[in-house]
Amino acid sequence: MQKAPLAPHPARPPPLALPARGRGTGSPMTGQSAEPSAPFVHTLPLPLTSRGEPLRASLTLAAAPLDWLDANSKKFLHPDEVALVTDRLHARRRHGLLVGRYAAKRALAGLHPEIDPRALAVRPGVLEQPVVSGTSVRNLGISLSHAGPVALAVAFPEGCPMGIDVERVRTDAVPLLVNQSPRAEQLLAARLDGPEPERQMRLWCLKEALSKALRCGLTVPLELLAVGSVEPDPAGLSAEFTNFAQYRGLSFVGGDLAAALVMPKTVGLEPADWTAWRAALAAAAALEARPD
Repeated sequence: MQKAPLAPHPARPPPLALPARGRGTGSPMTGQSAEPSAPFVHTLPLPLTSRGEPLRASLTLAAAPLDWLDANSKKFLHPDEVALVTDRLHARRRHGLLVGRYAAKRALAGLHPEIDPRALAVRPGVLEQPVVSGTSVRNLGISLSHAGPVALAVAFPEGCPMGIDVERVRTDAVPLLVNQSPRAEQLLAARLDGPEPERQMRLWCLKEALSKALRCGLTVPLELLAVGSVEPDPAGLSAEFTNFAQYRGLSFVGGDLAAALVMPKTVGLEPADWTAWRAALAAAAALEARPD
């Protein structure tokens, strides 16, 4: 991680030469879109501090239909990414790849608005983790997740590993989630507010986001990723982990979407507009239920 002071974070990164909904990046969730199929985007700057030094991360939510992503993919994909997204992919898989890359490029633009998104590549690493590369960037990490047409991405300094996850809250997933959780975690879930599917999915998102920050994915016994405690937080819920005391998680819910962000516990997170972030998550959840 470089020691030079960082330039102030721009209040709002400029668009990537891509049309977006009028309710998009950083704007209130009001008004009507003139282009129903345009993407919905909301980016939240995350000012951080570590050992007295400022750091910056960028958290982005994006939702877009497949036809828009197909029509505009050459405006944000690196040539290497174009090779990953072929017509041979099933539509659902193609949609996930494209909306995930689009969210990633918007998050990266929050840190480097001057760089053409097509000059940055997000490729799968040897553990299938997303890896950022480009001639104009160094020491940048990215974590991304998608649920249908909705994707979340967080861009961060590599020295400050972070993980993100988003899932649709589903009643039919409850038995599986309960079966895969240790007893102590279920006692914790019982004390949370909200309906059971939401409570269970919040804990699952925290564990999956932790697995991404650790770069192990869900290849380890799930009890190793167990959530140890939760408490109210301006973001929604703040969580600590039973076996990884050096990390903390933030849990959000908006509509029928649950999401989590995990970062090192030693990193300070300055106040952010979490109310608008949760409203954006709820708005993105509603988009899928509403026909274009």
